[in-house]
Amino acid sequence: MRAETIIATHANTDFDALASMLAVRRLYPGSVVCVSGSLNRNVRELCRLYADELELVDASRLELDAVRRLIVVEAANASRLGELEPVALDPAVEKVVFDHHAGDSPEWARPDNVVVSGDGALTTTLVGILAEREIAVSPLEATVFALGIPADTGSLTYPSATQRDADALSWCLRHGTRQELLGRYLHTPLSEEERALLDALIDALEMHQLRGISALVAAISWPTYVEGVSNLAHKIVDLTDARALVLLVEMDHRVFCVVRSRTPSFDAATAAGALGGGGHEQAASAIYRGPLADAQRELLAALPAAVQEPLRARDVMSTPARAVSPSDTVAEAMAFCQRYNQSGVLVTDNGKLVGSVAREDLDRAIGHGLSHAPVKGIMSGRALEARADAPLSELQQLLAESAEGRIAIVDEEAVAGVVTRRDVLRALDEAAEPADDKGESIAAELRALPRLERPFGAIAAASEGVEGVYLVGGTVRDILLGEESFDVDIAVEGDAIALARRIARELDGRTREHEKFGTAVVLYGDGERVDVVTARTEFYDAPAALPAVERASIREDLYRRDFTVNAMAASLKGDDFGRLVDPFGGREDLAAGTVRVLHNLSFIEDPTRIFRAIRYENRYGFRMDEHTARLARSCVEMGLVGDLSSARLRDELTALLEEGEVGHSLPRLAELGAAGAIHPHLAADDEAVALFDRGRRLARELDVDVPDWRLGLAVLARRMSAAEVTDWLDRLKLRKRDADLVAAAVAIGPRIVSRLREERLLPSDIVNMAEQYAPDAALFALALEELEALRRYFEELRHVRLDVAGAELAELGLEESPRVGEILAELRRRKLDGELDGRDAELAAARELIAAD
Repeated sequence: MRAETIIATHANTDFDALASMLAVRRLYPGSVVCVSGSLNRNVRELCRLYADELELVDASRLELDAVRRLIVVEAANASRLGELEPVALDPAVEKVVFDHHAGDSPEWARPDNVVVSGDGALTTTLVGILAEREIAVSPLEATVFALGIPADTGSLTYPSATQRDADALSWCLRHGTRQELLGRYLHTPLSEEERALLDALIDALEMHQLRGISALVAAISWPTYVEGVSNLAHKIVDLTDARALVLLVEMDHRVFCVVRSRTPSFDAATAAGALGGGGHEQAASAIYRGPLADAQRELLAALPAAVQEPLRARDVMSTPARAVSPSDTVAEAMAFCQRYNQSGVLVTDNGKLVGSVAREDLDRAIGHGLSHAPVKGIMSGRALEARADAPLSELQQLLAESAEGRIAIVDEEAVAGVVTRRDVLRALDEAAEPADDKGESIAAELRALPRLERPFGAIAAASEGVEGVYLVGGTVRDILLGEESFDVDIAVEGDAIALARRIARELDGRTREHEKFGTAVVLYGDGERVDVVTARTEFYDAPAALPAVERASIREDLYRRDFTVNAMAASLKGDDFGRLVDPFGGREDLAAGTVRVLHNLSFIEDPTRIFRAIRYENRYGFRMDEHTARLARSCVEMGLVGDLSSARLRDELTALLEEGEVGHSLPRLAELGAAGAIHPHLAADDEAVALFDRGRRLARELDVDVPDWRLGLAVLARRMSAAEVTDWLDRLKLRKRDADLVAAAVAIGPRIVSRLREERLLPSDIVNMAEQYAPDAALFALALEELEALRRYFEELRHVRLDVAGAELAELGLEESPRVGEILAELRRRKLDGELDGRDAELAAARELIAAD
């Protein structure tokens, strides 16, 4: 058979490979799907039953010399293509490769012809392309696609499975997947021969400890060929709950190797690669042509390389270890648990572990009136403990076998740290992330900032011996957004003041220290500065209260922050320079334009974060995710925005109004209910936006010195009564002058508009009316309505000045008295109204007025 474009995959074709080939055929009309070597049993049965519809071609029927393009799915190694390997290595043939296994790019294909995705199944990637291009598929194709996705994602249970895999499966169901076929081909019953082989493999299982990972290995010879060893591997994993499994079955003069992994710490593909096979992190296979003993020896020798260095207690523990003493009261211990949201706490005496106490026991003791009793009276004399080098799996096992919720990490009898269930779960979640998400660096972005080269160098030189030094928070956010103006804020896992002093010496600068807060500012050069703080955590004794702080790790420091986009840090230490610490997905949210809180109590602990979220939405075009917006509304409904101190509320409103454009901010205040919480008559609507924008434009156009925030407060208060405005501004603790100007704008501005509509006033009357409350009231009036008389006031009349002054009146014989001011005012009135022109006319009028006295 002649075909110019063929689609191929590896031998032992599984459903993901078959589905991927069918999807590629839709993308390359006229191409031929060919199979080489054996098919998995359930794949073969489906292909035989639906042979007419699937139109697969055996590779042996092809005229290989006629092939001009080879499209390969799920095989980066040409040797896995069987008899099609010569075609893959032929330089005259164009090669296109689709894969989802990260690794070296195949040398036999041009790099720009290789597509590698991060999806759990390659079918997912290709279904995504079909969906994007709106390419129609048949119900049978949709069914095969739906078989391929579970096959390579463990029915969405593998750590490599993604949301896209679930979405692709949903797409298949919408496009005609026959669900009865899914049950039939995903769960194939075992034959009698397979059951016998399964029993033999289970009997042969041996445990191998590999850097904290328990791997089950079975190696047997079998007299007859039995296909479906991979299916048996799935059964054994289900029966034994194995985290890592290796099966070696010698039959038909070959050794069939199947590797399965249910932990990110063990790479199945690396293990199978020792025998010339391949696959991905969770599932891989190989066919070894040699004796079983040789295969077993080579594979066992390669297993350590397949195991990543496991996380150990020192990597996941929280430090310092928070604990109470035996003499602390039950009430103090309970307050401690409430403050840190812990289910219990360790008890130490002079740094030595003496026990632990559960929150439940503390609660019972308080119920019995024992709040004053010492903790030692109810504590457990035993506590879980482990070494600092204990692997994560050991910690997980300890917590699983005990009701205790924490493990003391003991180093030479002293408690060095504590590992909680939360620490272990967090570590497991992080370990489940794709490998290419780990160790991300923004060193290039940091080095692209010439202005910071000197302080970064000084920080690196001064931080030797310090556990961790990080650029933190909004500074990292701004760098990733490409913002040119930002501060240098660093957090230290250690003594911030001591580090600041060393940095100051490196920069020939000086420090301004705050011992009470563990912070310092390094001042150097021409007004440059570096802010240095000790990494700390915060707790709130009451909603909307200011937080109390204490020393913590960088992760805890980031966790206290407001949003994920501000909860990132970049290491500034030596070889670690640029490593991004992003435990909460801030960079991903930054790319998606999402404002997301770190935990559900974020707004309750600090309601001012609602205003900050709105500012970020307005400034960057971001949007709170649905959950965050719902939490903001709930916080408002609880009345916590109204509980904010007046000064904090004033500062947040001022910052919001100083953002400039408020087209999003003001309506968002109303949408979240915050406007009504600030004041029932606060007018934050589209009309307010238009009025504020007009006022800002006029202030700049006419050179009027009214700050945006003052104009904005007047706009927001425009529907309040005079008494309400005065009371509200007083509660905001504005300076009296600012409060008077805002109140006048609200009360007098509309009156100015009304009077100018109804009366034809002389220029002097306009000036007299406007200058009593200048400049805010007149500007607000002009923003309310474009009035020619008011515009003339700003452009001309307010600049009119007399050519004579009090000294000239004294020379004319007028003694110093209130009469001097009265005559000057009358002279200016006449000049405004066009009755005087020049110095001589002003002096003549002055003589006349003095003589009349």
